[in-house]
Amino acid sequence: MVLRMTRTLSIGFGLGLALLSAVGFGESASAWPEPTQSSRPWTRWWWHGSAVEEGEITRLLEEYRRVGLGGVEVTCIYGVQGEPHPNRLYRSPEWRAAIRHTLSEAKRLGLGVDLPAGSGWRMGDPELPIELANSRLVLEHRDATGPREFAYDFDEKVTPQCVMARSPTGEVRDLTPQLEGRRLRWQAPAGEWRLDLAGYQWSGDRVKRPAPGGEGLNVNPFWRRSVNDFLTRFGRSLDGLEGIRSQFHDSFEYEGDWQPEFFDEFAKRRGYRLEHHLPELAGDADPGRVGRVKADYRLTLEDLVREHLVEIWVDWSHAHGMLTRNQSHGSPANWLDLYAACDIPEIESFGRLNGRDADPLILKFASSAANVTGKRLVSAETATWLDEHFHVTLAQVKQIVDRQALAGVNHVVYHGTAYSPADAAWPGWVFYASTQLNPQNTIWRDLPALNEYVTRLQSVLQASQPDGDVLLYWPISDLRHNPNGLRQEMRVHNSREWFTEQPIGEAARKLAERGHAFDYVSDRLLQRCEASPDGALKAPGGAYRAIVVPRVKTMPLATAEKLAELADAGVQVLVWGKLPQSLAGLAGDASEPKWAKERLRFTEAMSRLRAIGASGDGLDELLDAVAVRREAWSVRTGIAFYRRLEGREPVYFLSNPTSDVIDAWITPAAASEAFEILSPSTGATGLAARRASERGGVAVRIQLEPGESLFLRGGPTGGDAPWAYRDAAAEPITLRGWQVEFLDGGPALPQPFACDEPRPWTESQDPAAEAFAGTARYACRFTPRGKAAEWRLELGEVLGSARVRLNGADIATLIGPTFAVDLNKLRAGENLLEIEVTGFAANRIRDLDRRGVPWKIFEDINVVGIDYQPLDASSWPVLPQGLRGPVTLTALRETTPAPRLGDDR
Repeated sequence: MVLRMTRTLSIGFGLGLALLSAVGFGESASAWPEPTQSSRPWTRWWWHGSAVEEGEITRLLEEYRRVGLGGVEVTCIYGVQGEPHPNRLYRSPEWRAAIRHTLSEAKRLGLGVDLPAGSGWRMGDPELPIELANSRLVLEHRDATGPREFAYDFDEKVTPQCVMARSPTGEVRDLTPQLEGRRLRWQAPAGEWRLDLAGYQWSGDRVKRPAPGGEGLNVNPFWRRSVNDFLTRFGRSLDGLEGIRSQFHDSFEYEGDWQPEFFDEFAKRRGYRLEHHLPELAGDADPGRVGRVKADYRLTLEDLVREHLVEIWVDWSHAHGMLTRNQSHGSPANWLDLYAACDIPEIESFGRLNGRDADPLILKFASSAANVTGKRLVSAETATWLDEHFHVTLAQVKQIVDRQALAGVNHVVYHGTAYSPADAAWPGWVFYASTQLNPQNTIWRDLPALNEYVTRLQSVLQASQPDGDVLLYWPISDLRHNPNGLRQEMRVHNSREWFTEQPIGEAARKLAERGHAFDYVSDRLLQRCEASPDGALKAPGGAYRAIVVPRVKTMPLATAEKLAELADAGVQVLVWGKLPQSLAGLAGDASEPKWAKERLRFTEAMSRLRAIGASGDGLDELLDAVAVRREAWSVRTGIAFYRRLEGREPVYFLSNPTSDVIDAWITPAAASEAFEILSPSTGATGLAARRASERGGVAVRIQLEPGESLFLRGGPTGGDAPWAYRDAAAEPITLRGWQVEFLDGGPALPQPFACDEPRPWTESQDPAAEAFAGTARYACRFTPRGKAAEWRLELGEVLGSARVRLNGADIATLIGPTFAVDLNKLRAGENLLEIEVTGFAANRIRDLDRRGVPWKIFEDINVVGIDYQPLDASSWPVLPQGLRGPVTLTALRETTPAPRLGDDR
């Protein structure tokens, strides 16, 4: 039997830590997987100027371990103005000594350490020669009339590569051999000639936000010679540094679109010479033909990113005994294939919760690649610029963690934590992009509660396997056929262009809104899937029941034949809209005889699909016609879900993203004899109430407050105690008569005050309260009316986080967004309730700027606001902080055993 635990909407702070040491995790050894280094959240650890000291490294790592972090990613960046502590030049012996000490201390503390290849972001260093630096294509067009000599001088910054001349009749002459350095001389024959000239020049890229000693040109990410040159040099600086878990590569922020060997690489892959199609590449031809040539160019660029950057880096890391964490977003390549090439795919949440850059459907790309290929960890750069500096609450971080978990993320890396020496004046050393998860920030006080939550959450997600039904094909070749522009970027910030307003985005929204569990699949990853004898689609990481092909116009031949092969074997291939009309790229142009056989094979594959597969304009109808599970209750109730498997039993992560309380009976599409409810907030578990569903299967009762999350885990019926539902037995009682005392914070502790109902401390009579950032205790004495075995304490509006203490005993730490806890130890007489509220530090930052106190003391970009402009907090309004309430107490009915199957009360 699982012991009863006080249930809250957040983490039981003291009790949770005690259980960690007592039985491993949660309420019993079997309820929750044992926490591991990877199931605990990690953080990006910025080293300003690498101005670190061994004693401070030890102090901070011990503090990080105390609050429940599992590891750090050391990222070295620009320094601090005035150098209050000496910088260590990046990759110098002194820097290596600091890394070695970090690895030693991290090992002692059970922490992991990741490290990027290079400082700041973008690989590169001072030794990278300009000849190997990133480059961009330069295309020019000139007209020549013969017969006469034509002379042209390339710009001194441009390295010429190719000159092609074309007559009005279509005659093409390669003038490249007549180049002398940067000068072309040509005796033009009679007639009008078009000359297309191609060269390349340095793209202007340098290492971004570099640490001292890490400045320099960045690599050419499309050229193995450049990447190998840097990695060989960087590898020497890692000699003797044992214990780095993983190399990290941040989002693709390289400019450039070329490398010196591009023409040969293109010909090898695409089967024709790009030099002969420079007018199309420049956009000076029929738009359809321009789109086809540019599609082949973009596909080649993608191949080079994968083969010459990511795969080279992965192989190099493995040879040095390290894993790889890679962020694919931002690259001109298929995210899914880049994610699949590394060990730990990493997505990124960016901006406010209601912003455009934290779309759950975008977050799914990393987990899709992991689920299809069978990778265990899916990480996310978490809470990047979640709000303005020092405005972020733990509730907001929890909400973005939940959103990521619903998208399949199971390895949080906070963004993040800056190394800050103990003698730095408040707020210490900070990073220019919020969120500031630093020990000197007030929200750090209750961060252990959030970290316990994340650890429980991730321990279950990492111990289970994906259980999706649908693969959604990404028709990226259609996107590549856009005749406008040259290089295409697919970033988190421009997803409307490449995803939302494309067929894949429309299909993904429909699948999500209907309650289907799905993953994305690329052309390359589809080749790794096979048909099972029962008609399932078997991928290396799991099995699916159907594949959706959304409104595709062009398609690679290998994909067309693979889809036909799968359909022949009984896999449900659902073509939404018409079948693809042609091959992708120039091979699909009917005027090109070279690929006639390939076009015939494509037509045959489409004929097979037409005969066997299902196609139509209604995606709903296509899905309803096949055996694809649908969680209809999610649509009806608003509960968001992510479905997994533990062995053969289903595991659902459920979250309430709405502002309403949800109390509903749901029938999981993944059937089980019974379901256990687990709260990652508290560790509490219990058998869900169940009854026969009207449509067959087992219905279970789910209660979720706004922002609350639970696991629903299938299994056989057993002796577990029933889940404690929150059913009121009487009207709530409002608690009155509060004493407020300030415990910790600055710049000064305001005077205590009293109030009938709790109110924010910023509304007290002491002017010092307006600038205060820290913790205040709200205390109230009360005598409960009536008797109950359990009571529901609701704090109302909490402007921060809250530790709850009853009669001197720690009950829970609540981080929100709903603040409530169940109490079962009330005295019949007078009780003392104490609520320690910790706010965020915006008002204190405002006070510093109003008084002109220097705290933005950093090199490079220094500190900018969420609008990317220099930060000036002096104009911020005073933000309310503390407890607003109302605080109420409600008697609860005693939980009864779950009704027997068939009892349809």
